Amino acid sequence: PGLPANEASKRLGRMLRRLLDDVLATPLPDGIVLGALPGRRRLVELGFHLSTGEVTPKMLNGWLREHGYAIPRLGFAPLAGYLKGFIDLVFCHAGRYYVLDWKSNHLGYTPADYSCASIATAMAEHAYHLQYLIYTLAVHRYLRQRVPDYEYARDFGGVLYLFVRGVRPAWRTVAADGESIACGIYHHRPSASTIASLDGLL
Repeated sequence: PGLPANEASKRLGRMLRRLLDDVLATPLPDGIVLGALPGRRRLVELGFHLSTGEVTPKMLNGWLREHGYAIPRLGFAPLAGYLKGFIDLVFCHAGRYYVLDWKSNHLGYTPADYSCASIATAMAEHAYHLQYLIYTLAVHRYLRQRVPDYEYARDFGGVLYLFVRGVRPAWRTVAADGESIACGIYHHRPSASTIASLDGLL
């Protein structure tokens, strides 16, 4: 407030540049550094049409509960046809494929605001678990058609949700297993049986 428009624009540009530089330089799980990924190893905004049979809210809510995904109860018209979507980033690192989604949620101003516990709360509140399960299934079906001898358990590295306001090289948090990891990151690999079950449901 009170700044000339051009100065405010410059400040915003510098802030976004710092944020981008931090995200690209921060070590992620499995030794991933996004700034080091070759362009030929990534697909940006991968579109998909995911075919579904007849799926009702009761069926999907029951499936999520059975597989331990605590999200708000879903309500929607029964599905029959296709789900259409776009995945922010799919990439290959060390022979394994990953799904990555950017999140700009403002959770606070300190590393503690982007701790593992805070990120877990945000993931549950916004039903992001269902989002990444759908993305994982879409990529699983895609790779199954395009990669010779593809095996989910061996070749899929998991999903990464980056809450970019908290992803900085110097900001660290402690994971449930006691390991020190970067703040602002959710990493999970659904089991092969979970994805096979979801594939069957849809």
